[in-house]
Amino acid sequence: MAKKGIGIIYLLFLLVFLGQGHEAEAKMVRLKWGSTSVRSGFYPHTVVPAGVINKTYPNEIQITVVETGGYVENLARLQKRTILLGPAEVGAGYASYKGIMDFKRRHNPDLRSLWGGYVTPIHIITSKKSGVTTLEGLNGLPFAMNPGTTSGRLIEFFLEANQIKPTYKLMGLGASLDAMKAGTVQGWSKAGFKDAMILDIESTMDINVIPIRKEMIDKMNQKYPGHGKSVMIPAGVFKAVQKDQLSFADVISDFVDKSVPEDIVYKIVRAVWENRAAIVNDLPTLQQGKFEDMFDNAIKYDLKVPFHPGAIKFYEEVLKVKVPEHLKP
Repeated sequence: MAKKGIGIIYLLFLLVFLGQGHEAEAKMVRLKWGSTSVRSGFYPHTVVPAGVINKTYPNEIQITVVETGGYVENLARLQKRTILLGPAEVGAGYASYKGIMDFKRRHNPDLRSLWGGYVTPIHIITSKKSGVTTLEGLNGLPFAMNPGTTSGRLIEFFLEANQIKPTYKLMGLGASLDAMKAGTVQGWSKAGFKDAMILDIESTMDINVIPIRKEMIDKMNQKYPGHGKSVMIPAGVFKAVQKDQLSFADVISDFVDKSVPEDIVYKIVRAVWENRAAIVNDLPTLQQGKFEDMFDNAIKYDLKVPFHPGAIKFYEEVLKVKVPEHLKP
């Protein structure tokens, strides 16, 4: 009888122990975070913060980075919830959230922001031989266009809003590089502060890096709300840039579906905030784009997709800032 009692006690202990194990397992939240192609220089911009979050909350959050076709595709995947987090350009994010422009049939009111993101210039370049030194000079110029890319989408809208009509030649990034060198196109646009492809072109030929004007950004925002951004690029970023000048820019943020629990988003934002210095040190584009100003950039660059409640809680409780009403869902 005593042995039977001991056996029952052992069985109960085993059930409780296994139950605790299953309970701990059940508490683990697994999320898919969309990124870009693994061949893209922007892929680590998701991998590094995801690794920080996993390391900070090893028994609570497990993020898996998913290779995607890029920022525009991430918005489509977020709407289908095949990913629950993903980076995208903030103008496209706003168009998706509001269901406007090229997102009229892809309206996603469940989209939420995590932080202000980072800014990067989109350089508009021409060959020196073309003689084109102003945006107006692009009219009729053979111009490499990269359809499906964030920079291609934005520059097309920007030029259209300012009634500038190059002769677009549709091609990929690598083909654009070759076409500029061969002279089959005389203009192109490419994102990135000290972009390697533009440096490659400049090593073989003389180019112009075309400045923009503030009123051009205003015109774009009148026609395409939330899409016109600009940033000053410093003299010397390329040989062709002899003094600081205004450049068109895009701002990349990370978005999340509203279904992700508030406490999980709070922890995600907190982990990235507390490790932001190490993150930007590993990623020059984030460093140059001031990613560490995670909340300030949302105000400076007029983020329009509201924050997730978990992000709002972090910013207001920890940073002691007041989140503007338009950034509250």
